[in-house]
Amino acid sequence: MPPRAVGALRVALGLIVLIGGVNGFVRIVPVPEPLHPFTRMLLDSGYIHAVKAVELTAAVLLLLDRRRPLALALLWPVVVNIALFHLLLDPRAGVNAVILLGLLGALTWHDRRAFAPLFAEARSGAMPARDSAARDERGSPASCRWAGGGMKR
Repeated sequence: MPPRAVGALRVALGLIVLIGGVNGFVRIVPVPEPLHPFTRMLLDSGYIHAVKAVELTAAVLLLLDRRRPLALALLWPVVVNIALFHLLLDPRAGVNAVILLGLLGALTWHDRRAFAPLFAEARSGAMPARDSAARDERGSPASCRWAGGGMKR
């Protein structure tokens, strides 16, 4: 994906999430009435403030282009819950939820190498091939020390 397209997706997602996060604390965008009972429960319990704090954190990271994979990882549970809520309980903003999922999915796909270890098959007690080969060449890690930016015996 071209860098400009990635930047545009990043800024678009960051701004949408930033506005949504700020709107949880200060009403800048009107919320359609009547509120769904689930939304009312989130507001009355104060739980929504924790969710909005996560949104704000992720939005700032995206807009500053810092730790993008962390920002995306923070946003996935929030956006999936937003999408499920709007698609299953209150379809008034279902299109917005699909747009959020699309932006988040596109950016995650672009940064898929950062998420690859999450999907790698874990082998109990087995060492990755590159580490075992490196140990065979150098000996045990205890016999090595870091010096001058490289490993020496």
